[in-house]
Amino acid sequence: MKIVLTTFLLFISTFIFSQEKFNNEKEIKNTQNYNIQEISKKVNETITIFGTLLTPKSNYNNILVILSGTGKTSQKAHNYLTNYLLKNNIGVFKFDKRGVGKSTGEYNDQPKIYTSDFIGIYSELRKLEPIKNKKIGFLGHSLGGIVTTMAIEQNVKPDFLIQWSAPIGKPRELLGYQIKNGIKNYNKSIIGKNKEEQIKSLNYIHHLIDKNPNKTALELWKIAKKESKKVNINKKSFSNYLTPIKVEFARINNTKTYQNIDFPTLVIIGEEDILVDPKQSKVELNEIGNSNIIFKEIKNLNHFMTKKGTSQLTNEIYNVDISFKKYLVNWIASLKS
Repeated sequence: MKIVLTTFLLFISTFIFSQEKFNNEKEIKNTQNYNIQEISKKVNETITIFGTLLTPKSNYNNILVILSGTGKTSQKAHNYLTNYLLKNNIGVFKFDKRGVGKSTGEYNDQPKIYTSDFIGIYSELRKLEPIKNKKIGFLGHSLGGIVTTMAIEQNVKPDFLIQWSAPIGKPRELLGYQIKNGIKNYNKSIIGKNKEEQIKSLNYIHHLIDKNPNKTALELWKIAKKESKKVNINKKSFSNYLTPIKVEFARINNTKTYQNIDFPTLVIIGEEDILVDPKQSKVELNEIGNSNIIFKEIKNLNHFMTKKGTSQLTNEIYNVDISFKKYLVNWIASLKS
């Protein structure tokens, strides 16, 4: 589907694009070989979320629920991976975000909204009798990984979890990492003459948010307007950052969720990811020290698990590398029944 740059741009960064054609969609091949069932959930009076369950016709044990990252990403975006999973006897469930594909309403993938919609459509999936005895795992890509942790916090737990290029700990840390990597999508939110000034302002605001956990964005702005002069930070540098949505995001911390995970979990990321820091992810997980979590870094791959030079303007962005696909399938196969 067409991806639109929004004020809540956090993950796709320079790869965000706007096109008239829906170039990131790809149809599933050989659908006659699979069982296909459409599922829908009316989450309120005007919004219905649609999803599709695809399962092998032969006997299978596992289903993977795919949660996409930021952007107007339809359930057809990850069909390269879907085809591979199905060929390897793993069922797949995907759904359209609100306002995308068949799902109605106005597009909105803020974490709370996305999580609420996911929990709704997932509750319908779990009602299906044919999958009662199947193991169901979540695969969250980027923002989708944050959504999985927020769902788990609401006691919506999978049998196993795969976090693909998803931030660990405080997801807000990716802003500074992206600024350091020369990504300029935050230049209007955090203003500075150079990267160092931007990161200094960002760190100041994040410290202020942490120090005042119950303050609103407006209340934080009033404090920062007075106090920022003392640390030689121009109030204009962060005025566009102190909005309710951004402050809400800055307060997300999934550390305790990872500490409490009691099911098999794989955190997998590309060594060349410039949107989410692989080193920071590893450090956070080492500090968490949960034996149920495995960390895997794949060399030469980026945020989308493709190699440098892959076209970002077509569905090729979702044509994930074979090493990534094989690792997922082998890891799922290794889980105890």
